[in-house]
Amino acid sequence: MSDVRENMIRLILLIASFVLVSTACKTGPTVDGTDAETFDASIAAIKAALSEEDQENLDEVLKGFEYLYSDNVISALNASDAIRDRIRSRLNGMDASDIYAEWTGRVDKAIEILEEKKENTETAMENLKDVRVRGVEYYVQRGQNVVKLSIQNRTEHRISKVYFRGSLMRREPRKWILDDDFNYNIRHTEGKDLGPDERAVWNFALLSPVWRNAPEDVDNLYLNVIVTRIDGAPEQPIYDAYTDRFTPKDSRRLRRLISLKESIGTFEPEPVPEETSRLPGAASHLN
Repeated sequence: MSDVRENMIRLILLIASFVLVSTACKTGPTVDGTDAETFDASIAAIKAALSEEDQENLDEVLKGFEYLYSDNVISALNASDAIRDRIRSRLNGMDASDIYAEWTGRVDKAIEILEEKKENTETAMENLKDVRVRGVEYYVQRGQNVVKLSIQNRTEHRISKVYFRGSLMRREPRKWILDDDFNYNIRHTEGKDLGPDERAVWNFALLSPVWRNAPEDVDNLYLNVIVTRIDGAPEQPIYDAYTDRFTPKDSRRLRRLISLKESIGTFEPEPVPEETSRLPGAASHLN
């Protein structure tokens, strides 16, 4: 029993020493994320301990965090407040080196996720080229927007359902009007799958509300259609560039994140003088 108690004491002392060593390794003032005022004051204290170049670098890192977190805010109405709250919470207790390390890890992960998403979408789209859209007709019948598609399955798979992305365009003057995702459940509608090397012609209504915005002069319109996913078994994708596709918004975001990472570059603040670490407003892990 005494051995167990001694081991527990050793473990507690080891943890305590680790915490003390960790906090002792801080290079200066740290972030106090309690509220906006303490956050701003602690950031000012951190910047006061840095060279002018590192101060500018830290400002860029904080702007980078704002952009990094902007994609996950649900409502644009409270976006700024929500982003600042997340940044304060995330950076609480960090010194300058910690903040930069956090930024580097976060931006690298965000870039990695988007690049993987891009690669997956491109690979799927390459495979989906073998589901050929041989012809597209777009017209309005009895007040409904209708598409007639001629399809050829040049894959080695039997297809139960096909997903499409349609872009309605004006011929003269050439202009984009709207985009829509729609699908055709072959097995449910035809009673069988579309086999390898088989062709089919399908007519079906486009039921999404977005088609209410389509102009009535269909003679001056055309519909560009690409295949974005095919299923084998019901709801089991064979190739999928629809569910989590790499969008134009993703492309813009990836370019921006790469640009931010390159412009911020390396950030290695010099050790902070002892008196700087006690500036008013600075937070400390030892408090």
